Amino acid sequence: MKEIYEVTDPEALKSLAIPERVKILELFEDLEPRTAKQIATELGENAARLHYHVKELVRVGLLEQVDTRVKGSIVEKYYEPVAKVIQVKLQVMIEENAQQLSDVMFTPFRTTEQDLLRTLNRFVQSDEDMRKEYKNTFAFNITELYLSQDERNEMVTELNTIIKKYKGLKNEPGRRKMKYFHVIFPLTPAEPVNDSDEAFEEPLDE
Repeated sequence: MKEIYEVTDPEALKSLAIPERVKILELFEDLEPRTAKQIATELGENAARLHYHVKELVRVGLLEQVDTRVKGSIVEKYYEPVAKVIQVKLQVMIEENAQQLSDVMFTPFRTTEQDLLRTLNRFVQSDEDMRKEYKNTFAFNITELYLSQDERNEMVTELNTIIKKYKGLKNEPGRRKMKYFHVIFPLTPAEPVNDSDEAFEEPLDE
């Protein structure tokens, strides 16, 4: 598996705007290969419908078959993402379709919202003893920062280092699957750069 894969193909970009396919890719956070049936079971989706999305992700190069195992008369095909990190080249996206850019960027928001609502509903509907299992499992933080480009880059690098430390942990007893989502974006445009060494001054009216 590659470390990073940059998406430039329009067909692959379209897949990143489809919630079901984004959910499939998110499932591989533990970097463990899965069959289409295992993916469907973990996501609680119809196997036939899910298999179609797996085939499409393979076709556009975001998933790849990495193993085949024979169990009796059944041939199991195992898949994993083409890379640990799949990122989009935004300039290509903008050139292809500005609306598609919006779809791709907002799809993770929507799938995260759905996951959070399901967890909150389970919490509300559970009894008091079950609710104890949710203690110290939620974390929420939102803030606004003033950063230079270099400070922004340094912050992102530090966050990625921390995430990488925990991303490789395997699904073992004592661990539960959690979702972490963060986004950083500018609220104000960049200040214009003055190429002239001298400040521009308007002449005063006499």
